[in-house]
Amino acid sequence: KLANICIAYEPIWAIGKSALKPATDEEIVDTIKYIKEFLKEKYQEVGEKIPVLYGGSVDENNAKVILNLESVDGLLIGRASSDKEKWAALLQNLIKN
Repeated sequence: KLANICIAYEPIWAIGKSALKPATDEEIVDTIKYIKEFLKEKYQEVGEKIPVLYGGSVDENNAKVILNLESVDGLLIGRASSDKEKWAALLQNLIKN
């Protein structure tokens, strides 16, 4: 069912160790807003409820900032989740005030 999915926006140019450049906050917000507008237009109420995550080079240093951006519903953690020290630092940074 459509109501049981989430969508991850992960620009290919901002993924991995060899990422060309990180996505800017403005690029993240604008693209996720666009995705959400499309979902609402295409699927009405169901589309409005679909969470949209961001997942381009999320790490312990930027996770909190990205998660707090307008329209970002969550994070897709890639490389940082495979290193337990980075994962612990990421989680610790998210719960800090």
